[in-house]
Amino acid sequence: MKGFFLSLAVCLLLSALPAQAEVVSRIAAVVNDNIITTLQLDERIAAELGAETAANIGAPERLVVLDKMIQEALVEQRVKQLGMTVGDEEVERAIQDVERQNNIDRNQLELALQAQGLTMESYRAKLRRQLLEFKLVGREIRDKIEVTNQEMRSYYREHIEDYREDPFLRLSRITFAVPANAAADQLSALRALSREALLRLRGGEEFEQVLAAYQGDKGAEGGPMGRFGKDELTDPFAPAVAGLMPGQFSEVIDTPQGLHILRLDELNPGKVPDFESVKEQISQLLIEEKRKVAIDGWVENLKKDAHIEIKL
Repeated sequence: MKGFFLSLAVCLLLSALPAQAEVVSRIAAVVNDNIITTLQLDERIAAELGAETAANIGAPERLVVLDKMIQEALVEQRVKQLGMTVGDEEVERAIQDVERQNNIDRNQLELALQAQGLTMESYRAKLRRQLLEFKLVGREIRDKIEVTNQEMRSYYREHIEDYREDPFLRLSRITFAVPANAAADQLSALRALSREALLRLRGGEEFEQVLAAYQGDKGAEGGPMGRFGKDELTDPFAPAVAGLMPGQFSEVIDTPQGLHILRLDELNPGKVPDFESVKEQISQLLIEEKRKVAIDGWVENLKKDAHIEIKL
């Protein structure tokens, strides 16, 4: 059911209009023994969409918001029918959870609520309604939903690529730094050294040995560059290592800052975690999917058993 649960930023109750304003309010819907007025509907639309957008909203959009209000009325009626309650201590625990999750104290929370036009009293009332809804769904739906091991394994096999870790590669380099305002003969000499070093590397000499041979007076430096994720390498380095196998070397990469030789040390396509390590995550996902379907059916049954009249 779309829009079934109220978020903290939705469904704020607007304060009453000034006494001098003349407001015409009609019945928008009858839900069993309750009514929803056009004034309540307009206030809800303004709260969700903003006054400017609400002034231009069309009939279909108004009906969508009205349907949400009807669903909420049915839920409230079901809560009362079952005699469900939420104690003050439960509301206080919920507030403390909000403070802890957002790393704020009570004063900071009250300031945040004031910025939304809420008082602590109205916030407590809102949380109480939300907790009642969670309790109701738990009683009517959630506790009856089960996910089998077979369902979880099937989902894992079908979505295994969704759990693959990001691929990465590891590189090492030898760099011949190009001095600022280097003369043509200096550049030629550096290019010759870099090509010579590349031939030695491809000839089978140890990387560390070749690097050491060109350090110092010959101006080379380098070593392991670490790990790079997808798209972290930029031009001209990314195309230079594209297609290399681990242990292979790039051509000399000529940049204004230096001449670089790259070695691909590792090419990791991304590890796929085993089923047991993601089992709980998959379970929660499937429960949520089933819960949404169950809520839709549950609300439709509430509607079928209710007396509902749309007066718009």
